[in-house]
Amino acid sequence: MNREYVLGILSYSLLCFFPGAVPHTTLCHAVTGDTIILPCTIKTSEKLNISNYSIYWQINASVVVHVFYNGKDLLEGQSRRYLNRTRLFLDQLERGNFSLMLSGVEPADEDVYTCVSRNRVTKRRDTREVKLNVSYNQFMKRNVSPSGK
Repeated sequence: MNREYVLGILSYSLLCFFPGAVPHTTLCHAVTGDTIILPCTIKTSEKLNISNYSIYWQINASVVVHVFYNGKDLLEGQSRRYLNRTRLFLDQLERGNFSLMLSGVEPADEDVYTCVSRNRVTKRRDTREVKLNVSYNQFMKRNVSPSGK
């Protein structure tokens, strides 16, 4: 599938599941090997009861990057690609900071990430998109054969 087709389906899905929510895309850049923070915040004037919130970080509505549910991380369905590489800032959740730390950035991590938060009590849903661009670290050793390939 080409990227435009997938992004089109994702956008359509978000509009269907989250009426009125047209996410603004934040651009982030990382170099291979970096640790990066993918931003996702919601405005709040008071502390959130985080046990009422579900937080989903995903790609194309099918790749699970990180899930927080019922007051704790729920990583059983997490994509293997992200195993032991993601974490939320648990001490910041009640302030509406649902940003994700991604460590050991790889070229394959370049994608559009979607952060979806949902309050089970009020039914409030917020969606944020983050486009991660990854460039190669020119100082990393590369395995190159004597022929240069």
